[in-house]
Amino acid sequence: MLAEAAYYPRVSDNKSATLSRPVEYAIRWPYMQINRPNFVSWLVFDCDHGDIYRWERVGLPAPNLIVSSGKNGSVSSFHLLYAIDPVCTSAKARSHPIRYMKAIYGEMARLLDADPDYHGGPVCKTPGHAWWHTAELHPHEYSLGELHEYFDIPAEKPRFSKGPDLLPVMHSRAVTLFEQLRFFAYSVVNIERDRGSFESFSRRLEDYAHQINDFERRGFLDPKTGVSKGNLAVSALRYTVKSVARWTWDRYTGDGRCNRGVMQLDPSLSLVQRQRLAAERTHSERTRKTGDSVRTACAALHARGEKITQTAIARLTQLSRQAVATYQRVIDDFLRPSPPATAALAHDARPPEFVKFGVHQVTPPRLFSGEFGPDVGHVGDSLPLFKLVAVAPQGEDSS
Repeated sequence: MLAEAAYYPRVSDNKSATLSRPVEYAIRWPYMQINRPNFVSWLVFDCDHGDIYRWERVGLPAPNLIVSSGKNGSVSSFHLLYAIDPVCTSAKARSHPIRYMKAIYGEMARLLDADPDYHGGPVCKTPGHAWWHTAELHPHEYSLGELHEYFDIPAEKPRFSKGPDLLPVMHSRAVTLFEQLRFFAYSVVNIERDRGSFESFSRRLEDYAHQINDFERRGFLDPKTGVSKGNLAVSALRYTVKSVARWTWDRYTGDGRCNRGVMQLDPSLSLVQRQRLAAERTHSERTRKTGDSVRTACAALHARGEKITQTAIARLTQLSRQAVATYQRVIDDFLRPSPPATAALAHDARPPEFVKFGVHQVTPPRLFSGEFGPDVGHVGDSLPLFKLVAVAPQGEDSS
């Protein structure tokens, strides 16, 4: 451990990491920095649940060190330390090993129910200190590939509410990649501004670009020749990532947080009523967007000449087949042939129909004597409608 520590590591007795001491004196402090600057040689997981053997129950390899705290034999919190091949994290380091290490750490933290934001620092419990109980299980140094053999790493998904419209750009791999990448950048740029840096933001975009560069699997076809296209070259990916990262970091000011005033609800409504209306709108918007995704997938399958099935649509939209099945009406509407234009023209060309008016005589209500003059009947008389129209008011010439 001392061989991989910095010469002047940070130390503390309360996790504040405000002091720096030579490594010979740093081990006397209960908390110390065990990874060198710009290098990660230890993966440290901060667990507060007391289940010290959780790593064994979830099928992970044994840690090198277990440093725990507690009284009377009970464990209240502990750190698990895994020794790994050193990974450089400086600004000039290769991005792929850093992304790989972060993905390994994130999945192991999830399986161990550890703090996902700890990331080993800046300080951890000093192994061998009198405050802690330290158990050394083995001296083996893991490679990232060895750790990866024990679990699968889920692909990172974008967290944007409004997705890209890929239907108009289905003909171009570069434009499709650009549209997907820029929306992903919009969704994470504020997080990286708060917790990271432009370098970490660029590495995150590059990682996502490699994930969605699967055009060969998607079956992209050249619209002119019909020949299947492969994945984009790495140089094209890096150029797109650089362009999107720089523009988004410098100019994008949008925020993906909830806009509670979008519906312009009446302030006099109760909170429960406003929440109900907002939930109904959210459900409606989600249903509409999912329907658009299903419709786009139908168009993509139709362009490739493939059969439009729920399984194929689920593969393209990354939805479950059961979720796609609820949008069968959208699929049926896409497959239903549009009515021929000749039928509409024939309907407009029909000759006009003539309607005979005045077939039935309508009896008006009873009139009083003298209402329309002295010559218009008496009380109780009923006049036909055409006769009422012909009668002139009193004092005018009715001839």
